[in-house]
Amino acid sequence: MKLGVFLQAQWDLTDAETDIENGLAALVRQAELADELGYDSAWVPQHYVSAPYASIQPGPLLGLLAAHTRRLRLGTGVYLLPFTRPVVVAEEMASLDWITGGRLIFGAGMGYRREEFEAIGVPMTERVGRFVEALSLIRQLWAQNHVNYHGQYYTAANVTISLKPKQASGPPVWIGGSVAAAVRRAARIGDVWVSSMNPSFEELRALLGEFDAARDGLPPAPERPTMRECYIGQTLESAVSDVRDILYAKYRTYQSWGVASSQSKVEDRTGFEALMQTKFLVGDEHTVAERLRWLRDELGIDHVIARVRWPGLSEEQALESMRRLTHIAARL
Repeated sequence: MKLGVFLQAQWDLTDAETDIENGLAALVRQAELADELGYDSAWVPQHYVSAPYASIQPGPLLGLLAAHTRRLRLGTGVYLLPFTRPVVVAEEMASLDWITGGRLIFGAGMGYRREEFEAIGVPMTERVGRFVEALSLIRQLWAQNHVNYHGQYYTAANVTISLKPKQASGPPVWIGGSVAAAVRRAARIGDVWVSSMNPSFEELRALLGEFDAARDGLPPAPERPTMRECYIGQTLESAVSDVRDILYAKYRTYQSWGVASSQSKVEDRTGFEALMQTKFLVGDEHTVAERLRWLRDELGIDHVIARVRWPGLSEEQALESMRRLTHIAARL
């Protein structure tokens, strides 16, 4: 099973101890360790107007990580495509593909926060159409010269971008989304569908069924990944104790933002502990190994992208989870 690491490139500016320079250095150390341990991929998110949380944009951050890694694939997880003109995205991602030495994965999504759409001036009702058109145009711009495109939202007249990607025809396109319609769309127009951390394991089973049905008749997806919150402690009890309150606060915040990619609701802390067992990789090595084996054998998952650090968890605890995860994967 391939392993990836999801890097938390966001910091709380209301916390007096927040130090963005140290935070960036910690992300570099995480990526370097992933490269050293044989992880396959590292991923960075994108958000706009997220104050009081400071968000580093993925393009500059991936450029930084490229300089500190050698074999690790680097992905946008996910790039919010409706907010940027397709020619700009095509040029920036082609540049990143060269900067990373052809290691870029273009992860793309539509966005879900109304605040972002309002601030950027894109109607939220247009997000599906803009996403589909932009992705189609970007792929043409990566692969062809003198592109002509006439859509509802975007046009191109005899456009050739200044630099084609290093990878032939462009980086692989991984599409995010955690509702059935988005998963079916990813099957039709993407190379890979990647789930967020939010769906439970059983919800993931149902969504993969949607993907497989929509993919029928098309080439098989080259990978079958999922993103998961992950923390591995000495014992199951200590692992849950270490991160229960941290993850509870995080998922209460997600819920307040209107994230509706899971049927499970975050209520009180007692109920949340049971909820953790249905969707996260939190526990001792034996517990996490059993869940990884289930994901592989039951759902066909072959690439687990683990987020191992959140505000409130030390860097060393996160790095130790990464080390333990490699031990587990080696024994599966």
